[in-house]
Amino acid sequence: MTSSMSSSSAPYAYAKQVCNQVLALDISIRFAGIANNMGTLIAYKLRKGLVPLLDEGELQNSIMKTVLRMKTREDYESKLGDVIYTFALYKRVKRASIPLDHPDLAVLTMSFDMGADQDSIIMDKILPVLKQGKLTDASEA
Repeated sequence: MTSSMSSSSAPYAYAKQVCNQVLALDISIRFAGIANNMGTLIAYKLRKGLVPLLDEGELQNSIMKTVLRMKTREDYESKLGDVIYTFALYKRVKRASIPLDHPDLAVLTMSFDMGADQDSIIMDKILPVLKQGKLTDASEA
């Protein structure tokens, strides 16, 4: 299939494409970024006109810790089931991360406006796009 072939031959371009797709799914998505298995942010997209809450260094550090936390959760998947997504509510922003089923891409991280219904956005909009791109095989929880 051309989609999966292009995703493995050019993971960075593919990651950028996925970030653009995700950001276009809902107006309340502020940020979409993809990290590789080493925890490096390889592609991201910010909503147009948005002033980011984190600078580049803070963002990279945050993503590295996100990948590390996601990897530690794998220890419990045999008993709890696969992680569909993780979520954190901060006072200024909502953040979520979805593990990716790809040899080069580890995690999709997103931030949402405070008024967003992130659960329905993730379950009804983002996961179907990732499933279509063969980046996840996550079933609904």
